[in-house]
Amino acid sequence: MKNTILLLFISIFLCSCGTDFYMGRTPFNQIVTVARGDQYISLESSTVVEDDLFRAKMVSEFYRGYADVSYDKSGFKILCRNLPVSDEQLEQFKKDLYAAYFAGDYPYKASVKMFGQTEFIGNLKIVHDTDGYELYKIRYTNKQIHLLNNISEYSVVIDTDRDFSIQ
Repeated sequence: MKNTILLLFISIFLCSCGTDFYMGRTPFNQIVTVARGDQYISLESSTVVEDDLFRAKMVSEFYRGYADVSYDKSGFKILCRNLPVSDEQLEQFKKDLYAAYFAGDYPYKASVKMFGQTEFIGNLKIVHDTDGYELYKIRYTNKQIHLLNNISEYSVVIDTDRDFSIQ
């Protein structure tokens, strides 16, 4: 009987322990728009980003879908539902987010390096592959990040309430 009661209390305790998606940090708001030609998808996002940490809950009212994106030292994970994107596009989006936030250790640092050399020209960050080929051009202007994927020829625009201009 004691073991049953103890097991019941342990089960209740473990079920009531939830993990905070944002890891106890206060999220800020963003609008993430991915566009190619005249096709685009826009997502409202609550985001937390720091060195070696990225968490975002992205929601599309139009598609009634969402994506939960997380990054830590083990890499990116995306849980997605009801969005018109393929698995290949999600994999590319992970690289895009890494390039925008962590490549060249600006504006945040990551212990795992995904790309080759990064150069800065004013408020423009140019990200190269490990073989030297230019992958991204990323412009930081006050409260906006504009990423151009040179290979796939599309852009990602992140409007945020954070200041990302290069000092």
